[in-house]
Amino acid sequence: MKSFIQICFLSALIFLLSGVDIIAQNLRVAGVVRGNNEERLAGVTIINKETKKVVGLTDEDGKYSVIVPVNGILNFTCLGYDGQDIKVKGRQIIDVVLVSTAVKIQEVSVVAKIKNKVIFEPSEIEVVGNYFHLRTRFKVPAEMFSSNTRLIVQPTLYNITHKKGVLLKPVVTDGREYTLTQERMYEFDLKNDPLEPYIRKSEMTKNGELVAYHDSAYIENLKEDFRADIRLSLENYNRILFTDSFQIARGLVNPLRFFEYKLKAKDITDERYFPKPELQLRNDRGEVELSFLPGKADINDRDPKNASELAKLRERLSSIETNPDAKLQTFSILGVSSPEGPHDKNLVLAKKRMDLAVNRILSHLNKETLDFLKIQTGSKVETWQTAIEMMRRDSLFGQAQDLQNIVNKYPDSPDKQWRAIIRLPYYRSVIVPHYLPLMRRVEYNFDYSIYRFLTDAEIKELYLKDYKQLSRHEFWRMFEIAESDEEKETIYKQALEVYPKFMLAANNLSALYINQGRPDDSILESFISKDAPEEVLTNQAVALLSNWKYEKADSVVSLIPDGVSSEYLKSVTRALNGNYEEALATFGQEGGINEVVLLLALKRNDEAWEKAQNLPETARSEYVKAIAANRLDKVMDAINHIEKAFELDPSLRDVAKVDADVMDLL
Repeated sequence: MKSFIQICFLSALIFLLSGVDIIAQNLRVAGVVRGNNEERLAGVTIINKETKKVVGLTDEDGKYSVIVPVNGILNFTCLGYDGQDIKVKGRQIIDVVLVSTAVKIQEVSVVAKIKNKVIFEPSEIEVVGNYFHLRTRFKVPAEMFSSNTRLIVQPTLYNITHKKGVLLKPVVTDGREYTLTQERMYEFDLKNDPLEPYIRKSEMTKNGELVAYHDSAYIENLKEDFRADIRLSLENYNRILFTDSFQIARGLVNPLRFFEYKLKAKDITDERYFPKPELQLRNDRGEVELSFLPGKADINDRDPKNASELAKLRERLSSIETNPDAKLQTFSILGVSSPEGPHDKNLVLAKKRMDLAVNRILSHLNKETLDFLKIQTGSKVETWQTAIEMMRRDSLFGQAQDLQNIVNKYPDSPDKQWRAIIRLPYYRSVIVPHYLPLMRRVEYNFDYSIYRFLTDAEIKELYLKDYKQLSRHEFWRMFEIAESDEEKETIYKQALEVYPKFMLAANNLSALYINQGRPDDSILESFISKDAPEEVLTNQAVALLSNWKYEKADSVVSLIPDGVSSEYLKSVTRALNGNYEEALATFGQEGGINEVVLLLALKRNDEAWEKAQNLPETARSEYVKAIAANRLDKVMDAINHIEKAFELDPSLRDVAKVDADVMDLL
């Protein structure tokens, strides 16, 4: 659809028929071309003065970009504006202002002024679903139009909130002589005229012509302020004779803004969509401790604890060795002897115990396992300090202090400590039987890696360390563990960051936002298909409806199988998309505000007013009563009800400012 200003293309196309020179020169020059009324001009022809060839045209935003000589001269021309020559002078950005040559038809008297104006009947912008419908009629006076002129009527839906316009289809009326001239200019092919699709056959009489108009545009910002503007242009072959701009409608006729419904978000319950657990490689360790006879390197086989520990060790090592998901990494063995006797002799004994234990334990492992196993060995003599600590734990504080005094007396001589301690009266009765055996041992530590499922605690630990290492299943477990909505939102977003196609996370996030009253229809957009789960389709439809994107919601709802669970959602969607008769049959039985709103949408205003009398005195009901009363010219009733609505809910005043049904009451 072209704006009326795009008639500038008429002259541009003539030049383009002869070819366009786009050979690269020395410099790219860009800029914006505006009229002297600050409006950006589309279709301005840009000519290289030196070659006299067209090098470019401005786009819909008046922008251009051409390649010209550094010291070249550019000529900017557009029908209805004075041309202008601009010297480049090495500049890369050149903005241009063209002066309009339009002159208004001279009006001698008030009567002549009225006769020479296009008169529009009262008009309104009606909302049906996501489409804004402009219906109007206008009269063109015979005195204004002649055989050699073209009249362009360009309606625009203008978003006042965001200061953006949407062009509707123009109405183009050509006089007979003008049409003949156009045909010759375009070599008898009017398809080259950008306005050709909109040319209508004139039915002008001496009393003028009455033209009916209807067009619609898709709009999503239903809560914002809109108006309908008209721009007129009357031209002949050489120039624009007359232009005028004015507003014909303000606000939206949309009683469905008060249609009440409650839709809930849905969580996916089908286990087919739950992520399956994944094995994770984890490092674990095991520990075994064996005791020995005094002064011997052999394991004390009479000790039942030793037998149990050895059996447990062999079983654990065997299970690791035969598990394809596990691998032994390191095996550490430490031989320990008690401090009884000469220190050097004890150290040799500790090493013998370690060597014997290594041979005895590792003999059960396969050669392949041993080839890749890192074995770490060590031996040491336990100190008397260990005995002191054990005695204190047993509340033998006096005896422990005796040993501590000896250790303090000979801090660097283990042999002198031993010789002094064996002279203590309770050495044979207390220390030998109860504490020395605990200090004769071999300690085993083995580390291994294994693929296994993580526990919730391990998943949380891994999440806190680096959430990007989590599998989908582990993220799902984090969903279940999370307690607050804030925590869940963070985890959902992190899951989608790591796995953008994680539908369960996307659905959970969408449902969370819907329940919080801040729906986001972009979250599930990429997951919508006929094979998507009903919960995903439902949540996307609810988000779209909440964001006033009714037509898109209808497309999503069409993918949901018919059934009891989807019946209400589908009925609401059809109602908001303009299926008012069907909706009235469904929701009219319930009565209440929905019945009145649907009657207003069907323009059954008398019935709506009658039904509205039964509504309770709520803010929204009072507002709807004001709409019905105002449509029936019950002005005082309308004022009383709208004032009552504002009293009950002051925020409705902002709604009224953009509502064509009550705007005049303000």
